[in-house]
Amino acid sequence: MPTRTIELETYTIEPLVDAEGAFFPIQVVFPDVPKEAWEHYRARYARSFAGSDFLYTYVTCYLVRGNGRIVLVDGGIGPGPAPLFGNARGALLDRLAARGIRSEQVDTVILTHLHPDHVGWAAIDGRPTFPRARYVTSRTEAETFHRPDVREAMQALVPGYLETCLDPLERTGVLETIDGETELAPGLRLAPAPGHTPGMVRVEITDGERALWIVADTFTHPVQVAEPDWCSAFDMIRELAVATRRATIDTAARGGIALLAAHFPPFAGTLERDAERWVWRGSGA
Repeated sequence: MPTRTIELETYTIEPLVDAEGAFFPIQVVFPDVPKEAWEHYRARYARSFAGSDFLYTYVTCYLVRGNGRIVLVDGGIGPGPAPLFGNARGALLDRLAARGIRSEQVDTVILTHLHPDHVGWAAIDGRPTFPRARYVTSRTEAETFHRPDVREAMQALVPGYLETCLDPLERTGVLETIDGETELAPGLRLAPAPGHTPGMVRVEITDGERALWIVADTFTHPVQVAEPDWCSAFDMIRELAVATRRATIDTAARGGIALLAAHFPPFAGTLERDAERWVWRGSGA
């Protein structure tokens, strides 16, 4: 899908779609939501559905440039083929090359969380893919994905990905862990956004009069802006995920903050009131 660069005073943010497709049945991702409950939203979010039974999913990374920095947010599904995503092959390196970016030019890779569709390109053949970059995630996230129960669950989901994508970063000493809110550069900071995973972070960009948040998987589908209580099967701490969604909606709506997400259509969107609910309106809609 064509994407749209967001230009702020200092920073530009470019969505890089690593993969997209009808990968997941709705009832697999949202098993607690009745099929008929989706009907109200199909026309508004047509780009996020595939037929009557499937979601249309984007796996989007973000290239952030400004203040002399080249920052990549998330690492997609990787080179593939990725069985969880219909044996798709990721396009991230091609997307970067099309923008004149070589892997050695990236100075920071933010891993918002450590699910397999966010770290797939982090390392290849036992070496960091972005050789001059520091990789950043939260300390809570790194500790969570070292727990035996979590590693066992991830092994069942995508066998071997933690050993392939995460372990080389730790072995080579390029993975940096942070606690709480952390400024990476003027106007560019990370903030906790727990629930989907225990240590997920979002990227907050404040530039001049505008603010934009890359909220990772706080929302798996745009419908969750209107229905924040709907939990995906991948939300690890459901109550906390709901609380984070509600807090994000409240702050973004009051502050006019544009939102980008990993699995929404690859556009920035603002929150608008529709009757008694907030809805996400993407700029490319």
